[in-house]
Amino acid sequence: MNFGLFDTLMQNIPNLMLFDIIANLILAFLLGLAISGLYRYTRRKAIFPEDLINTIIIITMVTSVVIMVIGNNLARAFGLVGAMSIIRFRTVLKSSRDIAFVFFSLAAGMAAGAGSHAIAVAGVSMIGLIILTLHWTRYGQAQKELFLKFWMIPDDQDEANYLPMFKKYLQKYTMLNMRSAQMGQYLEMSFNVQFLKKEKSRQFVGDMSSLEGIERVILVMDENSEN
Repeated sequence: MNFGLFDTLMQNIPNLMLFDIIANLILAFLLGLAISGLYRYTRRKAIFPEDLINTIIIITMVTSVVIMVIGNNLARAFGLVGAMSIIRFRTVLKSSRDIAFVFFSLAAGMAAGAGSHAIAVAGVSMIGLIILTLHWTRYGQAQKELFLKFWMIPDDQDEANYLPMFKKYLQKYTMLNMRSAQMGQYLEMSFNVQFLKKEKSRQFVGDMSSLEGIERVILVMDENSEN
């Protein structure tokens, strides 16, 4: 009987002590926990798949085990790739950012499983710091325009009484529509607006509603936006 393939698979079996295996798995768990916590913090005000939080931790640990099993055996690596190709993942990640976090956890698990603890800790720390910096500075996040609609009593003033509020709270505003309402008793005004500080939107609606002659102030918010 030809044991060539079996012998190839059994060559270069990783000579890991039980302590090394446990240490790698503990580090993988801690790194996965840190990455999932970072993901949750940076997406705390947005809609995201909750299962991904636990999945990131599991992927990090499983990848660590896979790397320890493979060692430096190329044949074993191809065998595991073939076996794992049978699996079909039905969950689709719609956000490229979510996919980046999955790769982040894979890289951390690979480093932990290979015993490169310094690289794993340093890599997760540096990448995590960069992610936090991008989140805090809102780098690449263009503020979306919101839809504002209200009714106002027509008057003959040179400047509409809502304009001071616009100048105080808004960075940009564009009138979309103006039409008669309630048999000409009111004008219905519609705008696209951008706030100087989006967290002031509720205060803006309250101040607009308190203006004389202004009624039915409606601001349509973006459900997926992060404040």
